[in-house]
Amino acid sequence: MESTWIFDLDNTLHDAEKKIFPIINQKINNYISEELNISFSEADTMRQKYWNEYGATLEGLIKHHGINPTEFLENTHTIIDFEGLVSPMKNVVKVLSSISERKILYTNAPRNYTNRVIKVCQIEDYFDGIFTIEDSNFKPKPSNESMRIFLNKFKIKKAYFVDDVKENLETANQFGISTIWLTNEVGYPSYIDKKISTLRELIT
Repeated sequence: MESTWIFDLDNTLHDAEKKIFPIINQKINNYISEELNISFSEADTMRQKYWNEYGATLEGLIKHHGINPTEFLENTHTIIDFEGLVSPMKNVVKVLSSISERKILYTNAPRNYTNRVIKVCQIEDYFDGIFTIEDSNFKPKPSNESMRIFLNKFKIKKAYFVDDVKENLETANQFGISTIWLTNEVGYPSYIDKKISTLRELIT
């Protein structure tokens, strides 16, 4: 049985923390502040709280405040001068091109944003499928529901999942997926099968 390689996007294939996430976080804070009529500081606290609880701020906003997800994503992930903000991970093209088995992108990001990032990184041709937050009915990783929808859509039985967020990998482990944690954090949770600090380690 051929394996499927599953890759996260942000902070796995490109460094979102460096330039893009600060802009998106600010846009999310502005959106929450305006929509819920609360201060910027309160919005920032809410954004982080929901991200910690649900894996994505959007899930908390839908659940507790009835926010329209499509409108939210359009407002918070539409960025000017996008190309100069994307920092591809070192060796990302070499790594993806070296893996001959099926590769699928699995991200909590919206589709338009995802397509723009992988185009700038010049990796759009290496994936056999893309699964974004819209495909999971706006249910984010690490929820079981998101994982179940994802695995069913691509009929995945045997796979390796590369992600920088260990909670996402914990869920994958419960579904029998081999987990690879891209991180510089200390510790080695029992549900992690392999820990790497660079993508290159996948092919060495």
